[in-house]
Amino acid sequence: MKLIRTVICRVLLAYIISCLGLFTAWATVYHVDINSGDDSFPGTQDKPFRSISQASKLMKPGDKAIIHEGIYHEQVMGGQSGLPDKPIVYEGADRDRVILRGSVTATDWKKVGKVWFKVGLSPITRKNAFVMVDNKKKLKQVDQPQNMPEGAFCLDSDNNYFIRLVGDADPNKNHIVDLYELDLGFNAGARWGGTAKKHIILRNMTLEKYGAYAVSAAPDQHEQNSHWELDNLKVRFNNGAGVFCCLDDWYVHNCQFLKNAIHGCQIDGSRVKFVDNVANENEFFGPSGYGGAGVLIGPDLWANSCEVKGNSFGDNGYPDGYGCAIYLEGRSHGNIIVDNFIRGGTHAGICFYGSSGNKVFNNVLVDIAPKNTWDLCAAFVIEHSREGAPTQSLGNIIAYNTVYRCSAPIALSEPASAVGQDQLNEFIDNVFSFCRRMLPKPSLPVAILKTNGWFSCPEQYQKPSSNFEETLKRLYENNLVSGVASLDSSPVEGKDPKFQDAVRENFVPAENSPLLQKAVPIDFVKTDIRGMPRTGGIAPDIGAYEQTP
Repeated sequence: MKLIRTVICRVLLAYIISCLGLFTAWATVYHVDINSGDDSFPGTQDKPFRSISQASKLMKPGDKAIIHEGIYHEQVMGGQSGLPDKPIVYEGADRDRVILRGSVTATDWKKVGKVWFKVGLSPITRKNAFVMVDNKKKLKQVDQPQNMPEGAFCLDSDNNYFIRLVGDADPNKNHIVDLYELDLGFNAGARWGGTAKKHIILRNMTLEKYGAYAVSAAPDQHEQNSHWELDNLKVRFNNGAGVFCCLDDWYVHNCQFLKNAIHGCQIDGSRVKFVDNVANENEFFGPSGYGGAGVLIGPDLWANSCEVKGNSFGDNGYPDGYGCAIYLEGRSHGNIIVDNFIRGGTHAGICFYGSSGNKVFNNVLVDIAPKNTWDLCAAFVIEHSREGAPTQSLGNIIAYNTVYRCSAPIALSEPASAVGQDQLNEFIDNVFSFCRRMLPKPSLPVAILKTNGWFSCPEQYQKPSSNFEETLKRLYENNLVSGVASLDSSPVEGKDPKFQDAVRENFVPAENSPLLQKAVPIDFVKTDIRGMPRTGGIAPDIGAYEQTP
């Protein structure tokens, strides 16, 4: 009997060892270290690769590349797909110290007349060229170095850069000058020499200063490049969008999208989850021509059933233009925008440009477009698509949002033709407080408004004030009350919504607030922005928050 047990144990042990051998065959951990590695090494911890691209050539489903501290001047174009239970993982050891960078910091400039030049660079795609100075200004590209104005650069046919800084400053003294060389950080699409792939995880790294996008995918390959996860990334200073574009079943969470030249992140796939991210100051370097946003969904029909939840947006867009926090564009439809906090921005908080059938609820919008004088500046904008037919935004539900000190509560653009009653957009149970002006209604109905709270809003349409602070002071001192009877079918009006502490951005209704138990219940809104139940009294409270003791 003892002999039998011994034989069985040996057989089981051999089986376990063989299984472990099979496991390690597909679950290899590679190491990459720009400072001590070499691409001729085997990629082990003591003999790491030098480049991430070398690891990508070898990685199979289930493999992981651990990327150690350093600046990696490369773009990862190739590689194969992972599997649903065996993704391929690229993981930085420290988000702020593992940096993928598409530019070169240039020193030792030579001067000829008023122009400085640098030779020996290798930019990949000339149209993506940029010169960035001190991480805050991009120079304007001109065709030739002769008679170059201040604040400009030229890239000649031999890939030599010529620059002239503002004030004819010396680029070798107290300035950081970054020159474009690479287009992309990670390429998720079969274009620009890359490979289509799915089930990829990018985690714990910074991607910055690429000529096009930090992460790129092809919109018409939304299934072939599905199931990417972006986790704890910092994406900043890129010459296009930070990410273009999230496709089917991407999961983007705990990331920062900061000061990119167009959008922080664009979504153009189905079932994308964009959760708990920060998107600030995108379209940072001036007019992009696209209308920069923290996150854009669209423009294609397959951009649907996505969720943008629990994010923080701040000051997206360029002055005197159309930049916003959340941009719903084109044929995108059926998305959920919930529990976001939006501050500042130059044009709108949340705007609908042709997108239809979206549900937008439990969001807070503060100080939207405080100084922009354009008539489409408001917390919410209903407009036409810039991407072709169908252009009209239809059937969006905007409910239980809190709007405070914005340029205007809503902007409704004139529809191209009459909209059916069952296709009108709906604004329900929102609170609009201390906005600067009211915008005129379109002559044809675009939206239904009911049971919204209106507090110290202007009596009628007013010309915008050039001084936002003076306008606010006048509103507070004069205690203006809105005249919205023709706009809202059952408004809740007053001088003060009585938040618990609006100065500190605590917009929970106080115990004596007129918002309490005045909302119309909506079946798909079960909780407030904090997850508190919406059933605490006779009826829910108006706005993003339920009153709590």
